[in-house]
Amino acid sequence: MRVILTSLLALLPSLALAANLNGIKGADDRVEVAANQYPWSAVGRLNNGQGGHCSGILVGPRLAVTAAHCLWNKKTRRPMPAASLRFVAGYDRGQYLAFTTVESTVIAPGWQFDTPYSPLLASRDWALLILAEPLGDKVGWVGLGAAPNPADWLVTVGYGQDKAHIPAAHLGCHVAGRLESGVLTHDCDAVHGDSGAPVLVWKNGAPTLAAIHVATFGFGGGKFLGGAVAVDAFGLEARRQGAAGDGKAGTLSQKLDGPAAERITGR
Repeated sequence: MRVILTSLLALLPSLALAANLNGIKGADDRVEVAANQYPWSAVGRLNNGQGGHCSGILVGPRLAVTAAHCLWNKKTRRPMPAASLRFVAGYDRGQYLAFTTVESTVIAPGWQFDTPYSPLLASRDWALLILAEPLGDKVGWVGLGAAPNPADWLVTVGYGQDKAHIPAAHLGCHVAGRLESGVLTHDCDAVHGDSGAPVLVWKNGAPTLAAIHVATFGFGGGKFLGGAVAVDAFGLEARRQGAAGDGKAGTLSQKLDGPAAERITGR
């Protein structure tokens, strides 16, 4: 299937225009989840100090994953200094479990800032955040899993532009295919602000990180799909930088409970 590039939707990273939210595929299936419950507590809102934000998730005590394009300052036309970034975990309506600054970043090999977005660039759209403090000890982290396949029941959760102050999750979406560049396509509802949001798969009762959401792709005829970078692309480097083998709840995390828990465990 050919991806169509237009002046309004030229494979813009996770961009769903405010007027129509192209990242919502049909009905909006996102539901609010409790920010203090694990694994949602390990999901963070990445604030850039310029009034914008992305999403990300902890994969170790001091390590988080997000999209590389989130680190670009459109005003200065330069990458943002790591120290200007804030990872806020368990954020909900101005309250949060914990936050810290970013000490340094590791950006995907081959990623290019200030370059027209494309399926090839999307396949390299990941970055690791080395945090100044071991935030994961407080809010938890998820283990690295395997790349998702069409049979997997996916869960995405992030801070989209229209739900910027609550964690909103799509429970039960799926992989739709794979582009030639290797980028996965999916039907999860995700909009601008959800860049870097985790794509989770539950294995043996535990959440694992299978991919991160990076883009919304237009295919013509009003069809849109999300794009995701599978864990295969960044897993090795993440382990080098301190990603833990298994996930773990933090001291401030609460047990997963409520309707979301029922849907996940009741499958």
